[in-house]
Amino acid sequence: MPYSSWCHLVIAGIVLTGSVGLVRGAWAQSSSDVYTVTGVSVDATGPDAAQARAIALAQARLKAADQGARRLTLDADWPQLPPFDEASAERLVIGIGVENERASGTRYLADVTVRLDPVGMRALLQQAGVRYTDTQAAPSLLLPVADVDGGRVLFEDPNPWRAAWEGVDTSNALVPLVLPLGDLQDLAAIDAATALNADWPSVAAIAARYRVQQVTVAHARLRDGAHLDVTLYDVTASGTTSTTTSFAAATLEGASAKAAQDTYAALSANWKIQNAATFGLEQTVPASVRFGSLAEWQAIRTRLIATGTVQSVDVVAVSPTGAQVNLRVAGSMPLLVANLGQRQVALTDEGGEWTIMLAGAGDAPAGSAAPPAQPPAQASPQNETARPATP
Repeated sequence: MPYSSWCHLVIAGIVLTGSVGLVRGAWAQSSSDVYTVTGVSVDATGPDAAQARAIALAQARLKAADQGARRLTLDADWPQLPPFDEASAERLVIGIGVENERASGTRYLADVTVRLDPVGMRALLQQAGVRYTDTQAAPSLLLPVADVDGGRVLFEDPNPWRAAWEGVDTSNALVPLVLPLGDLQDLAAIDAATALNADWPSVAAIAARYRVQQVTVAHARLRDGAHLDVTLYDVTASGTTSTTTSFAAATLEGASAKAAQDTYAALSANWKIQNAATFGLEQTVPASVRFGSLAEWQAIRTRLIATGTVQSVDVVAVSPTGAQVNLRVAGSMPLLVANLGQRQVALTDEGGEWTIMLAGAGDAPAGSAAPPAQPPAQASPQNETARPATP
């Protein structure tokens, strides 16, 4: 986002007031924050501009609470979600930022970014007995290869398949996808034919550029007018898996858009199914925590608390180099291992005793998350929060 836009967000944040009880300083979205809901459009009228703005922000809180709850939960469970009213939505909001603010005497329009309270949202979903996950997948670099007009394209134009993926909103999503810039360095690193080798040596250079450990090659093949056969290759250093699905629409652009949206929805649904906390399967897991400093212990404890499958952390004893804890867990041990691995915490079974430690940079467990991928030569905006989101 341009610097001027972030300045506008700061100014708008300072102007806003509400009954959340927070000083509205700047609040900027993070591309890796599943509790951030961006692009909430509001349009409200009232007796005057101030009241129109208050009504609009109440709309934004309601929309964001609903979108945030749906983001973390399975489609099949949405009917079980508790309905939000203004009071319950307001309790979940800990930060608001405004862009594209437009106001007249009685009307107010804006695009709002809302930060939801992770602790409050988890508690709400647990009380409702709704399965959820707030564990993000490791980011994957998406290479959209298309067979168009007898040729095969990746970064070249036209590529309606790439254009369709550019229209898929993956901001703050559970399954982060990164589209490459398509600049000269990308063109030198890989082409369409090389991408379709679908093995790690072929994609390693561009994966290193975007600091990811997984590349998704999405190959779209046109047949019979506006029918697309889409094969996804998930490529990592340990191997490649693939799936193929067919899509159809009235036009090639329409089929591409439907295929991209539906493919991403399926990726997100599969991730939720694999990682959702399961209530009714709670268990208490004693574990030993190993650390080399107080800072490491605090980092481990914070990540344990922030893991959706961990319902509580009971500290039994602490020493300068370790601790004994009891974890209250909703779900299976393999699920807990995977969830913690995504947060760079290693949970291992050592002779029937569970041990927890920070995963090393060079020996992170399989499936652990890499640092959030940022496009090269593109600075990340500075973040500020209204108040801490975790205890």
